[in-house]
Amino acid sequence: MPTRMPQRKTRGMIEIRAPEPQDVAPLTAATNLPGVRLGTLRFPYTGAEFMRRRLLEPEGNMHPLVAVWDGLAVGQASLILRYGRQRHVGELFLFVHDDFWGRGIGRALVEAVIDLADNWHGLRRLQLDVAAQNTRAIALYEAFGFEVEGTMRGDTITEGRLEDSLLMARLRPAPEPHPE
Repeated sequence: MPTRMPQRKTRGMIEIRAPEPQDVAPLTAATNLPGVRLGTLRFPYTGAEFMRRRLLEPEGNMHPLVAVWDGLAVGQASLILRYGRQRHVGELFLFVHDDFWGRGIGRALVEAVIDLADNWHGLRRLQLDVAAQNTRAIALYEAFGFEVEGTMRGDTITEGRLEDSLLMARLRPAPEPHPE
């Protein structure tokens, strides 16, 4: 059953759920907006087929979620699980349509990914890369306990410029052993 969260700043509702075929077109359009493109590692001109595969045919280690606002898909997040000796680690990927920033959609997506990571996969570490100039996203992640672990200097080309990214992570302590 989808989680519905009341929105504080507007009259709408945010629904977080698994992707559906009708989400492909609006999320493809969102990934091609200037804010999403600058805030993520997306190239311009993302096509619908790429988004369809990512949403509807994800690899086994990827768990995509969609944020819906009044019936329209306006954001997407994924939990990407690591394997082997890093199976306690997950990566967070997130974007929200430019016109829907500041409405709590990113917050709802991060909450849902953290719930999936902590309570369903038992992950100890959740990490992400974020553009160093993306102060809104950095503040959101910090509100959930993510900390900057390092700067990756000049690791991303954006409109012909080398830009820095930050590696951020949220660590969960190991569970206490059960008394015998």
